[in-house]
Amino acid sequence: IAGMISGMVKIGWENLFPPRTIARNLINPPQHMAMQLGVPKKLVESFVYYSQDQKVFWFTLILHFSFAIVFSILFVFISQYWPTIGLWQGTLYGVVLWIVWHIILMPAFGTIPAPWNQPFAEHFSEFWGHIVWAWSIAATVYYLIAKDSHGHLQNI
Repeated sequence: IAGMISGMVKIGWENLFPPRTIARNLINPPQHMAMQLGVPKKLVESFVYYSQDQKVFWFTLILHFSFAIVFSILFVFISQYWPTIGLWQGTLYGVVLWIVWHIILMPAFGTIPAPWNQPFAEHFSEFWGHIVWAWSIAATVYYLIAKDSHGHLQNI
């Protein structure tokens, strides 16, 4: 649940503050990384039409929400063993993931330019977007814990 909600939050954030120029977003980082991992470009660029003429890139949406779900689940498990990651209502988790993915890993793999070659708008959008995204994960998880009859989540 937290993954789906946070995925919608991140999409909404990027509509308000697009991290990349239109030219740089023709193949966005998740699409580029998928192709680097061997996913065929034809699949990565697959789309369906919605509302007659709006292209919806279904593969990219699956990728986006898979990322959000996996990292939401990871937040739940990590925060049970290392509560500090939940600092500032989960925003520390967002900052850590932004650094790991956007400053270290994706530039190292050549998925995106080196941090010093990225425009300020990209850093601004991705930094704050990861904070809002992680906060929405934590807010959802904390709400679900509060509504649980036991008042906590358990690893089973």
